[in-house]
Amino acid sequence: MNLRVAILALADRHNLTPDAGRRLKQLAALDAPPPSLLRYLPFGMAVLAAILAGLGIVFWVAANWEALPRTARFALLEATVLVTLLGAWRVAAARIPFALLGFIACGGLFAYFGQTYQTGADPWQLFALWAALTLPLCLAVRHDVLWVAWVVVALTAAQLLAQVRSNGWWWNTEISLADSLGSWVPAMALAFFFKLAPSAWTGAGAWPVRLSMIYAIIGLATMSVRSLFSTGDSSFYPVSLLIMAGLAITFSRRGLFDIFVLSALGLGANVLLVCGMAQLLLGVRSNEIGALLLIGCVSAALLAGTVKLIVHLARVQHGEHIV
Repeated sequence: MNLRVAILALADRHNLTPDAGRRLKQLAALDAPPPSLLRYLPFGMAVLAAILAGLGIVFWVAANWEALPRTARFALLEATVLVTLLGAWRVAAARIPFALLGFIACGGLFAYFGQTYQTGADPWQLFALWAALTLPLCLAVRHDVLWVAWVVVALTAAQLLAQVRSNGWWWNTEISLADSLGSWVPAMALAFFFKLAPSAWTGAGAWPVRLSMIYAIIGLATMSVRSLFSTGDSSFYPVSLLIMAGLAITFSRRGLFDIFVLSALGLGANVLLVCGMAQLLLGVRSNEIGALLLIGCVSAALLAGTVKLIVHLARVQHGEHIV
């Protein structure tokens, strides 16, 4: 049971006076700041500072494109990469912020190189090169902050490559199963890699898995909805529902359980089911008001059932009472 609810229930059961209730809350430290706040707040501020500093350097170079000579631009970006990587190597207390700043500066350097020399490379190649060359940095640092940034870059490269190979699948009206693979398969593969790989190798926690699954669910749901409302073959819609059901069963197992991923899968499945019902009922053009009312009621029931199921699974896995 939640500690605050337990304290209030205890005060009500024993008919404590207001002063005694306040004393009980003080003893339980309900009004005190979380004990982990002082530990995580400086680290979070340092990570935020690294992100803002890296983006600031890239934007400053872009804003002064004409004022700075080419050599000065290259020197600034290369010096930033070198200094931050040296800092990550030598300063253990600030290793994560320095490494993240170097990661961002490395991407800015690749972008500047491609913009300056116009090599003719596709955007996905620059992102793929960025991900490939910074992979040793992530393996050396072994922290979620670096892995989350790397996942964003790697999956952006995969999405851009899929768009090139399938002639712009994102904007196509007719979508086949093969064309949609690039929008969710790489993300799903990364999620299972981070989940199953030994933590001693990667040092990755839950967030790279969760971010990869968010990419996969968004891609899968988007392609499924577009297939459902297309004028051609809509066979991808039931396939996507089966895939989401299989993923939900997988992430409900004890070794792979993740309530965040299960919640995202539940939301995606709810969206697909409601869209399927809307396409079925509103396409008949009979009583649209009644159809909308039915869709709303079923949506609420689906959401309530999904939440109840996820809470039940969490209780079974962790033996906790979730209020």
